[in-house]
Amino acid sequence: MNPSGSREKSHYGRLAEFLTYDVIVVGAGPAGSTAAYDCAKRGLKTVLLEKYKIPREKPCGGAVMYRALRTIGEKIPRELIEQRIYGLRFLLPDGKRTEFVSDKMIGITVFRDRFDEYLANRASDAGAELQDNSQVVDASVSSEFATVRLADGTELSAKYLLGADGVNSVVSRSLGLRPKRKELTKVGLGMEADFHVGKDGVLKATRGNPSILEVCPVEGRVSYGWVFPKKEHLAIGIAGAGVHMRLLRPQFDNFIKCVEKRLGVNLNLEKRRTFFLGGDGLGSKNVAPRAILIGDAAGFVDPLMGEGIAYAMQSGTFAASVINKAIDEDRYDESTLSAYQELCRKEFSSNFALATRVGVRGSSLAELILPKINGHKLASKIMTMVARGEIGYSDIPLVVLKKLPREFPNIIKHVVRSRLATAS
Repeated sequence: MNPSGSREKSHYGRLAEFLTYDVIVVGAGPAGSTAAYDCAKRGLKTVLLEKYKIPREKPCGGAVMYRALRTIGEKIPRELIEQRIYGLRFLLPDGKRTEFVSDKMIGITVFRDRFDEYLANRASDAGAELQDNSQVVDASVSSEFATVRLADGTELSAKYLLGADGVNSVVSRSLGLRPKRKELTKVGLGMEADFHVGKDGVLKATRGNPSILEVCPVEGRVSYGWVFPKKEHLAIGIAGAGVHMRLLRPQFDNFIKCVEKRLGVNLNLEKRRTFFLGGDGLGSKNVAPRAILIGDAAGFVDPLMGEGIAYAMQSGTFAASVINKAIDEDRYDESTLSAYQELCRKEFSSNFALATRVGVRGSSLAELILPKINGHKLASKIMTMVARGEIGYSDIPLVVLKKLPREFPNIIKHVVRSRLATAS
């Protein structure tokens, strides 16, 4: 479908030029760029709008788990990869460390400005029209089309609208799918920064092994800190439930001081980045006639680890498939688009529910369980399968039951060795 040059009455009460697309995607993060890519590949005339000039900064630790890489379905350019990740380390409040390492890659670390630029250009190469420096200030839907208005007054219309503009989504608020003001009980809050320490500094901080992500649960709170290694930087941050992060800046500064002392490297702060984390994606309404929310705009974030990139990309893929089917059937109603919500619920609900139950326990459950399974090969295998997206949190009990008989001799050996080491 070619852009129309006709002029007609604007939804906002004035004459405006309408450029007609099949799909407007607002936000060129992982969710939006993945959706735009899939829509364009399906032959849909798609425009991808990004508020800022690309590349742009994005508050994020920069860990992209393998399940997100599988959604891309192609080899990531080497220059984007800061570190290949093969393990997770949990540093518990009582000082104990629990580490799970695999011979399989479970993810990578990246700088989000470069990673998101790659995804946006990938969508453009697939045929989507990429417009950066295009801030959406309002959105609406009618029985005839979906419309967005840009900061410069330009209006664009399409058959469908995808809101991928993050936890501060203009699309979600304009369509009444989210309240105008955030409730701290329903969102997370965090602060992070990249610290340049050089290659030697990274090796020193990671004791020569920069392939492990370090996560630090906080005692008595639904929050955590992290240290993610890159080539010459350490990405360090804290995040948690909004109600537990009211004193965000002093909490962040205190965490940095503790990390600096523990790792023995100088951390010179250049720029703090504050961000909200979406939440309750499955408990909220994410569709309207002609419109769907995806990624952080929908609130699809792991309640336990705060990881959202994989879920964002998966939701973008789901949205594209639902829209493609709706176009074939010439349907635009909310009931038809609700198939998207069902796909997300089926894929995410069991994981999110279990992660929420564990997360509200704070660090207490981690301190109870993680030290007991530290060093077990079965535990490392299961953590690897979860990180790679081969199983979800809810699948862990069944996998344990299936693998336990085969692993039982190794578990006995591990227990005996641990007891002997303690006795000596």
